[in-house]
Amino acid sequence: MLGRRQATLTYLGPETEVLGDLKAKGQVRIDGVVRGSVYVEGELEVGPTGRVEGERIEAQAVQVHGEVKADLVAGKVALSKTARVTGSIRAQALDVEAGAVFIGQSLTGEHKALEAPKEDQWP
Repeated sequence: MLGRRQATLTYLGPETEVLGDLKAKGQVRIDGVVRGSVYVEGELEVGPTGRVEGERIEAQAVQVHGEVKADLVAGKVALSKTARVTGSIRAQALDVEAGAVFIGQSLTGEHKALEAPKEDQWP
């Protein structure tokens, strides 16, 4: 283990509610509620009881099992069968499991997907 740095884990339990933007590095798991944008330099997981209601989520990878009402920007986005997402998704890779609910637009498969949208492209 010498010379190996452990990734930081940020965990918000089911009884936790955050009002405002959340910024973190490493791995983040949300089983509670975040009412604001979420910015993660690493991986974000929204658990089955987790809910994010904000303007934007940015991370290297996002895995959703719960509910998200925000625009997502990530290298990879995975929606499990229990996921419910409302908003746009911009990612290099998008994996949607059968049963997931996704209401919005997606732009995937290109490096351009992660660039800022032009005014006439997104509502």
